[in-house]
Amino acid sequence: LKPFWCKLLASAGAFLLRVLQRPPTMTEGESAEGPRLGTYVGKKRDCSCPGDHVSWEISLLPDRVCTIGCRSELSLSKGGLQAWQVEGAWAWEADDEEVLVDITRDDPLGGPKREREIAMPLCEDGSLVFNFAGREVSCIWERPPRDTIQEQLDAMSLKELKAVAVASGLDPAGCIERDDFLRILARGRANGPLILSPEMSPVAAAASSPAASGSPVASSPTSSKADEKPDASPTASPAVDAVPEEGCYTLEQLTDKRTWEKLDIRATERETYLPEAVFVQLFGMPKADFAKLPKWKKDNLKKKHDLF
Repeated sequence: LKPFWCKLLASAGAFLLRVLQRPPTMTEGESAEGPRLGTYVGKKRDCSCPGDHVSWEISLLPDRVCTIGCRSELSLSKGGLQAWQVEGAWAWEADDEEVLVDITRDDPLGGPKREREIAMPLCEDGSLVFNFAGREVSCIWERPPRDTIQEQLDAMSLKELKAVAVASGLDPAGCIERDDFLRILARGRANGPLILSPEMSPVAAAASSPAASGSPVASSPTSSKADEKPDASPTASPAVDAVPEEGCYTLEQLTDKRTWEKLDIRATERETYLPEAVFVQLFGMPKADFAKLPKWKKDNLKKKHDLF
């Protein structure tokens, strides 16, 4: 029996040693290799002059998207640094333990230029070292990436949430309160992406129609036939490429960079130069309502039509 107990004790000791040498469990957002996704913030006081307290923000986002921004608490007129923000694609260089960012969109006001590569070493404490224009700053991880999908859902009405649920193949039956819809949408996100443009889905359009709402009049076959209208002629709906009214341009002109760069328009607000009828057809709302939307929502809508 003595050899048996010796082997047993040796096995137990080896197991205990492996447990003690095991690295600590990673926190949410950390990966087995490389930096954590999220926003890193670095600050310097009196950067270019007294009172010029500058902050740098580096956001490492999913799909290798990166943004780098700089802003000062002191206004430019009083000697503060010019604010800027650039975008790029990031990659993890394991051998050198640094984040490489290839700038894909620069800022004419400042910051790294397009196609420049920025190397940011990853320190043992998880911070990133950003070095640009002779200034080196240590940026500490501060917060996880924004959940833009959840932000869009939070900004929707109950009717819009129901339409998204139906368009995404979810059953909203029994959902009455806002929390009910958000709960089934959260379960849906766990199984796959949601369709956040329900107006493009025939299923969602049917769900938001009077017939889907359970109206007795709408569900009646007789009333349905009575209210049936003949198909509109092709000229009844505004064509996207129709001849624009004075001061406006066609969608084709506003999405062709070689064309719109020659026009006397604001490049970041090209959608405002569409005729009102075409604008409503594209965005599903008049220009006045569109202007009231938050910037991120307007940008998402513009991206769908190559107007961003």
